[in-house]
Amino acid sequence: MRLGNTDSGRKRHSAPPMAEINIIPLVDVVLVLLIIFMATTAFVKEAGLNMRLPAAKTTEAQPEQNNDINVALTRDNKIYLDGQPTTEQHVQNVMINRARKNPETRVIVKGDERVEYRRIMKVIDMAKQAGLPKVSLATQLTEEMKR
Repeated sequence: MRLGNTDSGRKRHSAPPMAEINIIPLVDVVLVLLIIFMATTAFVKEAGLNMRLPAAKTTEAQPEQNNDINVALTRDNKIYLDGQPTTEQHVQNVMINRARKNPETRVIVKGDERVEYRRIMKVIDMAKQAGLPKVSLATQLTEEMKR
């Protein structure tokens, strides 16, 4: 009496293992992700300040570096340090601390075209008093120079 196999000695034929990977579902997923990525990047607005830099026909464009200090002055009398709202005293303290660590740190002043000149000069003075002589004024190219 046999108890183990009841198919009376016949061998079972199972399907051979799949030798290929079906990549169609993978391509579908990748394409859906690509469409989502393209749609979301079209709606992402660059974080920044609502300000208009003065136009200039010439610029000395140098890429911003991580250790640069970016000071933005807006037309509504606000001051921003590296994109964050702050006070003039805090900007002065940051400049002093950075000058101690690296006196070659650049200060980039981004002033709206309607900002009073005395406010820009005050930031330049703060940088020089802190020991940071490298001060740059940010501008944008005029439309005729962009072509």
